[in-house]
Amino acid sequence: MLHLVPDAPPPDKPKTRTSRASKPADMLQCPRCQGREFIETVIGAMLQARTLKGGTRQFVCFGCMLKGERIVVA
Repeated sequence: MLHLVPDAPPPDKPKTRTSRASKPADMLQCPRCQGREFIETVIGAMLQARTLKGGTRQFVCFGCMLKGERIVVA
């Protein structure tokens, strides 16, 4: 027997306190989710004497990365 489940109520709008919070001018912030957690990615680097040499470095938003999006901030 098939039973239908009623629709869930829509979620409350998330508060954007991070976008309103004061921050230093040089602090990075994601333009999409207003997050301030980042991952530094290095593409095409070589390992010499246990350190990375060369390559392209980018900062990617961690919150957007968890959602499957790749938002390059710097």
